[in-house]
Amino acid sequence: MPDLVGTLSDVVLGTSDELLRSHGACPRPQVHILAEDMEQPYVGFVTCRPFYRGADAASALAGLGLFPSVLMATRLLVVWEERDLRTALELPGGSFGTGVVILDAGLDGHTLNWHPFDIEVGGAGPHGTSTVVPHWRTPARYENAQLLTPVAALLDVWREFRHEDIQETAIGLQQAGYEFDMVKR
Repeated sequence: MPDLVGTLSDVVLGTSDELLRSHGACPRPQVHILAEDMEQPYVGFVTCRPFYRGADAASALAGLGLFPSVLMATRLLVVWEERDLRTALELPGGSFGTGVVILDAGLDGHTLNWHPFDIEVGGAGPHGTSTVVPHWRTPARYENAQLLTPVAALLDVWREFRHEDIQETAIGLQQAGYEFDMVKR
């Protein structure tokens, strides 16, 4: 499992780097779902629905825990860009660090992997917006670190296994704007 988590983390960081360079933005928050009791443990990922700042952002983030809960997933990788999320949550303090967070969560604990970067404004992207050249700094790892309240809520929702219909849950989340990318078996 460590190899899979490492590979997923590398893919997430590579995708984030590419989006910054090509569009000047990081991916929306997402949750990568693992079922460690399966031969092929990677289930896929769900991307957060679009949201308004404040309470709606917090609610949208917590909603990412619903589908893995219904699947009874045993492990999640929760991904977000720190400055974007703190800004969306309207947290106090105006100067937040830039970095991709990959939270490796199990049923009884988590490890927060912090991948900080400095930004250099690049040229115009395909839609006329500025791109960003990330300069990655030394990553850090924190065991059972205190989490932002909506991230902790996401984990709480997930850890309350729900005995609900998987398809109905997925359809409801998709109608709300969450995006799914599941592994085809």
